[in-house]
Amino acid sequence: MLYRVLCFITLCLLFCPPVADAQMTYRLRGVVRDTDGKPVEGVRVRAEVITGFRGEQFVGQKEFEVKSNSKGEWSILGLTSGLWSFAASGPNVIPQVIVLPVSFSNRKPAAAQSGSFPWTLPLWVRRSTHPGLVAATTAATEKRVNDAVQAVGALTSETDAEVLCAAGEIALMVRQHGLATAIFEQILAKDAKHACATVGLGSAALMQNDFDRASKMLWAAVDLVPQEQKAAMGAAVKDLQQIMSTKQ
Repeated sequence: MLYRVLCFITLCLLFCPPVADAQMTYRLRGVVRDTDGKPVEGVRVRAEVITGFRGEQFVGQKEFEVKSNSKGEWSILGLTSGLWSFAASGPNVIPQVIVLPVSFSNRKPAAAQSGSFPWTLPLWVRRSTHPGLVAATTAATEKRVNDAVQAVGALTSETDAEVLCAAGEIALMVRQHGLATAIFEQILAKDAKHACATVGLGSAALMQNDFDRASKMLWAAVDLVPQEQKAAMGAAVKDLQQIMSTKQ
């Protein structure tokens, strides 16, 4: 009898994962607009995880991709705790890329349950025919990393801050956080309150697990980004502050 009980317990440990491993899943909503404020239909919004809860190895679905509807709206269901990169891209537009923590400091064990964030993530794509940006965008969306890096590098001599910031976000898209950091710092050296560069530098810091710098940049971004994006920045700052408080 004791042997049977021990065998049963062993089988449970092997094949029945503990409840704590089951993570809360979240729905994130947003809208895609162009630089004129008009909603854009058919834009691909891609979410890709960088690291899991509190920097742990991620377990679960690592990528999601949806398209914006006729109102520019999009919705992703299934996100779990971690650092996520969100990229909005599509035909005839230059992408926007943002890295944000998603309940990074608070993994809730809740199997087969889901919830929605009280904040949304608006994204803005750029209408531009700039040949350098178009070339870099094409290479990045086709995952030709070396070509994308070369194209972005050729844009670092630009004087237009918006062109530079777009280039920095394309660098984020292909995970070249060092190149992105250099570009965003170049912009902020001339305009310390440039919203796109501030958010971009925060995103690049997150890719490097530099939570202190990321928190400072996103905190500054709360006052700089459009009103509808402030809640997302504020939630990110709160999440990062909880992470840093546990490391002190």
